[in-house]
Amino acid sequence: MSGKEPQDTSKEVQQISEGEYNEDLLLKRAEELRDQIMLIKDQRRELISEVKSLREQRKKLLEERSEFVSKLKELKERKNKLMEELSKLKDERNTLREELSKKREQLKIARSLVEKEGNLAKISLKRLQRRLEELEWRQMTTVLPPHEEERLINEIERLEDLIERVRKAKEQQVSVMELEAEIKALKLKYNDVITRLNEIREQIGTIKGEMQDVVSKLDGYNKKVSALTEKINETSSIIDDLSKQLDQVYSAYREVMIKLKEIKIAKRHRIALEVLEKRRKEIMEKYKKGEPLSLEELKILYGEFDFLT
Repeated sequence: MSGKEPQDTSKEVQQISEGEYNEDLLLKRAEELRDQIMLIKDQRRELISEVKSLREQRKKLLEERSEFVSKLKELKERKNKLMEELSKLKDERNTLREELSKKREQLKIARSLVEKEGNLAKISLKRLQRRLEELEWRQMTTVLPPHEEERLINEIERLEDLIERVRKAKEQQVSVMELEAEIKALKLKYNDVITRLNEIREQIGTIKGEMQDVVSKLDGYNKKVSALTEKINETSSIIDDLSKQLDQVYSAYREVMIKLKEIKIAKRHRIALEVLEKRRKEIMEKYKKGEPLSLEELKILYGEFDFLT
């Protein structure tokens, strides 16, 4: 037999048994952590569901808002077209106003000339022409004394001058009527432009009112979307915090479970050691009595066993 002293395993058994009182505490702690995990998961699940609902609400609001954005764009395009037309009509109005001013000045001058000539425009040109022709025929066909010839020539010249003045008076009178007609037409056109300008201004005013209404609604949607976004961000932040808490609780739970596993292993070792200690005492008795020991018994007696590895 070997001179090596038999190994005493009673101290190891005692050390293992000293940690057993922690198992109940660890089991209780594990249960608390499991409950905490479930609670955090439930809270996070509810918040995730809430965020999903909030995002759906925001999506719906954004879709509704897009309709008003399109409406506002359409109104702006309509207003811009009307503003372009308004600008063209203003230019046309100014042109007509200038043209009317010129025509009125021309009419004023023409009327002044007509008034200066008095009633010349009322004289019949045909009668004057016939009288002139008669005198010219007499001059050509009749031999007259010199003084009669001179008087006839003067009369012809006077008639020619009068005919020219009457012709100009009549032309001026026609010019007055033409100018009056032109001014009347320009006034009608000017009034049509003014009417159209007023109509367009009214349409632009109506569109501006609609745009203000749309902008007001868009502001309302923007505020709602901003509020939902803020709520989503706040809730998401809480979810992130819960996820971090969950990781921490999971980590603590894993540590507890590792310790419990270690205790279970220690329990198995303690039982094995108790069995081994009992067996060793039996072998020791045989050893003291001088009875022969098997190789396995010698290993147990001298502690050469590997069941704890």
